[in-house]
Amino acid sequence: MEPSLSPIRLLIGHTDWVDEVAFSKNGNKFKIISTSNDRTVRIWDVATGTQEKLLKGHAGRTDGLAVSMDGRRIVSGAQDGKIIIWDADTKEIIKCLSHHTDRVICIQFSPDEQRLASASSDGTLKIWNAETWELVFDIDDHQDKVWTVAFAPNGTKFASGSYDQTVRIWNAATGKQQTQPLFHGEAVRSIVWSLDSRCLISACNDGQIYFWSAPTGAQLGSPLRAHAGEINLLAISPDGELIASASVDHTARLWSASTRKSYGRVLQHACPVCTVAFSPDGQLVATGDVQNTIFLWDISQESTITTNFVLPSFVSPASNITSYIDQLSVSSDSLLASSTPTSDELSDGTEFESETVGSRDADTSPSPSLPAQGHSHHEIPSPVRPSPPNELLDRIQVPPETIRSRGAVTSPSPSFPPQGSSHPQIATASASTPVLASPVKSFWKRFPMLNSGGNSRASVASCIARIGM
Repeated sequence: MEPSLSPIRLLIGHTDWVDEVAFSKNGNKFKIISTSNDRTVRIWDVATGTQEKLLKGHAGRTDGLAVSMDGRRIVSGAQDGKIIIWDADTKEIIKCLSHHTDRVICIQFSPDEQRLASASSDGTLKIWNAETWELVFDIDDHQDKVWTVAFAPNGTKFASGSYDQTVRIWNAATGKQQTQPLFHGEAVRSIVWSLDSRCLISACNDGQIYFWSAPTGAQLGSPLRAHAGEINLLAISPDGELIASASVDHTARLWSASTRKSYGRVLQHACPVCTVAFSPDGQLVATGDVQNTIFLWDISQESTITTNFVLPSFVSPASNITSYIDQLSVSSDSLLASSTPTSDELSDGTEFESETVGSRDADTSPSPSLPAQGHSHHEIPSPVRPSPPNELLDRIQVPPETIRSRGAVTSPSPSFPPQGSSHPQIATASASTPVLASPVKSFWKRFPMLNSGGNSRASVASCIARIGM
């Protein structure tokens, strides 16, 4: 059996699945904020593992989650399509947004916190003014549920991933597509950006992680065979050196962003893992699962595994974690407390109209070199499709690699993006981005009244985390 890391703390209080977790920093204290199928948002003290606040106001399961850098504003999305903005100090509701008509799955602030993006099962992607809460862009170009959205660290663009098996990159100032859709073999569940905003990383229902050039839309190498089941969520460490993935195969895993090799021991659960997040200093990882529990892991001393191991089948129970939960005391000892973005816009400013979709070694080079840029204003390149993904084998060998421990290199704590950084002004737009000229929308979007509601999905949803079937 492959080596697994032991959690340092369990956060217990939710009465249903933990859908999403996020860290916030207030002074020298770390907090964890979580959403859940139990319709609540909860705030936890990382040092003690105790629940500090309980936010109630949603009528359905809470999914999407975003937290401001100072931890004072919390935004949560729910199954009924409503988004609530909370004052974390007073627990009061600042604003409720009700433009979505179905489950709000993913929410994210822009780097300067002037915009908020929301992705929904209603097939739309919405961009909001985070001061006035007016709708800036209402994007309806995807052909199925929009499952994930992420702003680039430089603030000039954002990307969305959908069950239509594409990722689309958008200009943050105009709301228009910047490249052709990035085609995947299955539904796209999560996306993250490299710190220089030049590489986009996506995860799919096929258990693989894909790497893309943001300027050109070209796929960078072969996909990483990461899990034996669907990947629910990706996270990237504050220094950009590690990628974390959470999967229904009962594991969360760490990967070197530069080498794409497995990093450290597996974060083993006894059930599907819904979510994963890095702490602001990159030393801790939080995961949440369908057994209502948040796990806290110390990865500060992890390094790349130096022996071969085999990925376990996700149907195998993690007995060691189950026994650990019974023994772990919640009153454990208290915890001890970027690269400069570069512009990667297409050199000629081309924007594409909507289209039919059918170790953390300091010496390690950062990211692979990207293909050359440059497209004609009038010439749209052919859609980029990855090679058909190979079926995951039951036994996936992970090659050995030797990289020194994270503890051997002292790296400064990453700084958050500055507030109020200069970004292009985004004019409020009432109309959607350009609609598809000729393609017919998928059946469920043309006849929304026939789309199954959240209640009908609830009976099957308890089997697998974050599966919106």
